[in-house]
Amino acid sequence: MNAIPINALNPAGCMPHTCAAHASDHVHGPGCGHQAIPHGNHVDYLVDGHLHHPHGGHCDVHGSAR
Repeated sequence: MNAIPINALNPAGCMPHTCAAHASDHVHGPGCGHQAIPHGNHVDYLVDGHLHHPHGGHCDVHGSAR
């Protein structure tokens, strides 16, 4: 799969959010149960159509996977 580019619709910055799709202590990573999606130079995880990224004890949202 080609990487989703980093752009205005799919930024890569710190964008913490509260996600009702998984427990607040859920940590994204290999084997977490969510599909890994290449995004720019890193990997995000597909959750309810959105790109989630683990970051410093919280989950960032990096836009929608289209």
